[in-house]
Amino acid sequence: MLPIQVIQKIQQQYNWEGNIQIKVLKSGLINHTWKVITNNGNYILQAINTHVFSQPEKIDHNLRLLSNYFSQQNQNYLFVGPMSNLSGKTMIQIADTYYRVFPFIEGTHTKTYLTNPDEAFEAAYQFGKFTALLVDFNQQELANTIPFFHHLAFRYWQFQNAWQNADGQVKIKAEPFAYNIHTHLQILEKYNFFIHKNTCLIRTMHHDTKISNVLFNEQDKGVAVIDLDTIMPGYFFSDLGDMMRTYISSVSEEEKDLSSIAIRKEFLEAVMDGYLTHMDPILTSFEKENLLFSGQIITFMQALRFLTDFLQNNQYYNCTYPDQNLYRTANQLHLLKLMQELKAPEQKWYFTK
Repeated sequence: MLPIQVIQKIQQQYNWEGNIQIKVLKSGLINHTWKVITNNGNYILQAINTHVFSQPEKIDHNLRLLSNYFSQQNQNYLFVGPMSNLSGKTMIQIADTYYRVFPFIEGTHTKTYLTNPDEAFEAAYQFGKFTALLVDFNQQELANTIPFFHHLAFRYWQFQNAWQNADGQVKIKAEPFAYNIHTHLQILEKYNFFIHKNTCLIRTMHHDTKISNVLFNEQDKGVAVIDLDTIMPGYFFSDLGDMMRTYISSVSEEEKDLSSIAIRKEFLEAVMDGYLTHMDPILTSFEKENLLFSGQIITFMQALRFLTDFLQNNQYYNCTYPDQNLYRTANQLHLLKLMQELKAPEQKWYFTK
């Protein structure tokens, strides 16, 4: 629970009168989040995880830029950014912790998992819309809140360093997975071609397109994207690939039974249909030719990250049982294999060269 002194300081900064109620929200794995019920209305209070975001002022900088852009260019778009306090600031530092307050969007909810293709379509539609509306925004003004976040070559370099410094017994367990990783290095080569030959364009991307980062209304229609801390300059495959990785698999990355992993093609088509509703006029012909490959990039990257963390004694990802990161690695490598077997349906207009 928040200390009473912290609650009082935040209450003063936002002029919340009378008694307030604070409820912990379970969603959100990185930042601590609460719902605040006041006489003035309901709000979302969030404490930034500075172990992940070591320079929270960069997040604040980015969200201020985007808020100003939407207010000037697309006032009708629901941009769920932090609110200004009485001092005009959108971030408060109390001791060593940084806090923000967001409006609570009444009549909306989030989801922790997908139950049907319509939800996948709605989520992909919202993420595509977000990037499309920012096509004229100067993304060079954005700060990198997590440097090299979706940089596959950097993640492979991290893996190599972790392997060199790992304990011998840890290496023995990881060796079969490391061998599997090295059989997929053509993905890294193709990724390097993408980014160094200017065949993919840099745009404003969300970088964390899990389903819980979409607000749905009471009719289960998507209305906005949230959790905007990872918004940075990036490539289309970051958002589309992460949706493919997390939306189209029949099970989560925590599933240990590899035989239960399957690709739900109806979910894949829903993701493509939703995302390209807005992104079709924006993507280049080269990018459209490599839509399916975006899933391979992000899934391979996630396998690398899980295995790297195992080699480093599970410093980043929370583990509740031994070798969990190895099971996660195996899960992602199996999903990657299934992705590589996918063929683009010829009847779909967005796969046409």
